[in-house]
Amino acid sequence: MANNYEIIGTGKTHLVFVHYFGGDAGSWRWLAKRLSKKFTCILLNLPGFNETPMEEEPSIYFFAKYINDQIATLNLKSYVLCGHSMGAKLVLYAALINEATRPKKILLIAPSPPTIENMSADEKKRMLNHPNREEAIATVENVTKKHLKKGKSEYAVESQLRIQPNVWDWWINVGMKHDISDRINGLEIPTVVICSKDDPVISMDAIYKDVMPYLSKGTLLVLSGVGHLIPMETTRKLARHIKRIGSIDL
Repeated sequence: MANNYEIIGTGKTHLVFVHYFGGDAGSWRWLAKRLSKKFTCILLNLPGFNETPMEEEPSIYFFAKYINDQIATLNLKSYVLCGHSMGAKLVLYAALINEATRPKKILLIAPSPPTIENMSADEKKRMLNHPNREEAIATVENVTKKHLKKGKSEYAVESQLRIQPNVWDWWINVGMKHDISDRINGLEIPTVVICSKDDPVISMDAIYKDVMPYLSKGTLLVLSGVGHLIPMETTRKLARHIKRIGSIDL
């Protein structure tokens, strides 16, 4: 494993996974293990997360370019690009600027909108108190609906505490407010959105108003009884959906 990515599986189809704001490559491991027979799963650590070096000022463009640089390093010519929450916003921009080897499909899980993700002033103040273990535990409890088993819960807490402070502050103060909707509006790539009507972070109203209208080839799959951490909360069900959605002719 390189520090910037982890590979699980040996299947013909390559799935590139970009994690959510509080996570890292390891947040996908439970899901990737369920997909490993059919897919080769490439789990990226973004710079500033999980001790991956961050040598530049964070920006949507920087992270998108980083994603594409890893795709180029791995010499991927045909792949599905999957992003969760913050990662969803980043993969849309990555696909836009990667004119040479764009993904065959895009999968967005509980996506941060390409417009502006809303956060209350009180929640923003709480979240900016980082790194703080008690607040990290509270965040996991606040964003989930299903009980996470101990290993997953501990990982969801620890992954937050490993995030570089300037990157943490950037996403809350700048990144989630960066509107890229006008740029990605004409992106002609089949895109599947998987979300939950019970997500405490990204509401269905936000999905309908701030996500789907900007996906020219978007389709929607709505779950229930699960919160924002869909890959960790309902791993088995999500794996079943991805096995169906992710199949592409290479």
